[in-house]
Parts: sequence; C-alpha cells; structure tokens
Amino acid sequence: MTNFTKTTRTLAALLVSGTALTGIASAAELSANIGVTNDYIWRGMTQSAGTSSVSGGLDVDFGNGFAAGTWIADVDFGGDATQEQDYYISYSGEAGGLNYDVGYILYTYDEDDTDFDEVYITVGAMGLSASFYYLLDADFDNAAGESTDAGDATYISVDYETEVGGYGVGVHYGVYDAEDLLGTEESTDMSVSLSKDDFTIAYITTDDLTGQDDEDRFVISWGTSF
Repeated sequence: MTNFTKTTRTLAALLVSGTALTGIASAAELSANIGVTNDYIWRGMTQSAGTSSVSGGLDVDFGNGFAAGTWIADVDFGGDATQEQDYYISYSGEAGGLNYDVGYILYTYDEDDTDFDEVYITVGAMGLSASFYYLLDADFDNAAGESTDAGDATYISVDYETEVGGYGVGVHYGVYDAEDLLGTEESTDMSVSLSKDDFTIAYITTDDLTGQDDEDRFVISWGTSF
C-alpha cells in the first residue's frame, strides 16, 4: 500500500510473531476467510460504487482473549483507490453475563492520504449487541480544513441475531455522526438479513451522508472461512 504507516508495520509484525500479545505462541490458531458480494456496504454506504467486491482475510486467535488480523477488499470511490486493507487487534471475554469485545482498527487504502483508524467496544448477550466506534485520526483534513481530531466521527449500532427454521436472521440499526469530519448531517442505516450456510441476503436502507433521498438495496453475499 502507498501509505504504510508505523502502526501498520507494528500490526503486521504482531500477525507474524504474536509474541507482543501472548507468550504462548503454541496456543495461537490461524484462520482465513474469503467472500464475494454484489455490493460492498459499510455503515449503509456503498464502498464499491454499487458493483461487486471480492474480499479475503487472515485472523490469529491467541487463545487468551486476544486476536489480530487483516482483511482486504475491492473498493471504488470514483477516484484512484481500488483496494482497502484493514488491520485489527482485539480482546474479547465475558463478565457478569455479558460478552464484550474491545479493539483497534486501522483502515488503509492504495491511495495517498485516505487512511484512518478507530477504537471500538461491543457488549452483548442472548443475541443482542451494541457497539460504539470512535475515530482516532485520519490522514485527510476534516470539514473545516483542519487536521482531523479524535472524535470527529463516531458510529453507534445495535444488532440482534437469532435462528428461525434453520435460517439465521439478523436485524441492524446504526447511526454515523461524521459532521465534524465531513461537514454533513448524521446518517442512519437499517438492515434485515437472512442467512443459510455460506450465503446471506440483506435488505438495507440508508439515510445517507449527502442528504439525498433514502437508498434501498438488496445485497447478496457469499463467504466462508477455513
């Protein structure tokens, strides 16, 4: 990638060695995933100009709550960027009947000055979960033409997943507040999904960042891990 930051190098080293996260390297489990979708949607917004996207990832579970990984996907924003590569570190566990997951994500692109990173926390129980994402920094300036500050964008979501008649059913609602970052009003996205084996079909509706009319999409995805 063009903008190979110090953080990226650190995360890449963690993926290779794992020693910074745990002293028990033998407990680490490596898995990979691949997928394809007719439209790559992120927080209700297309990342592939409404066209198909192929993705793949690599994850390491260190067996003590810590995990790290990377994920690559095709993107199309109408500019020079054609590929997104993300890196993450997370820690998950259970306390008081609640599952939790906290982590750091670095989003990088094969175009200069477009990378950004976030921290997040997710808590949940019995199929219901809530997540909060907080922007740390970005390579590009915010809407005021100034260096991006921590908190210039946040994302809050609520999800529910269950099984009905052998099918996985999911419901999602999210609010993306990026007014300071992009100079636009907050957006909301809602979706309902149905999954069976490695296939998922989802109906997604979005009140998007540009203030245009709501957008409705049907997205079909296939993905598997090994």
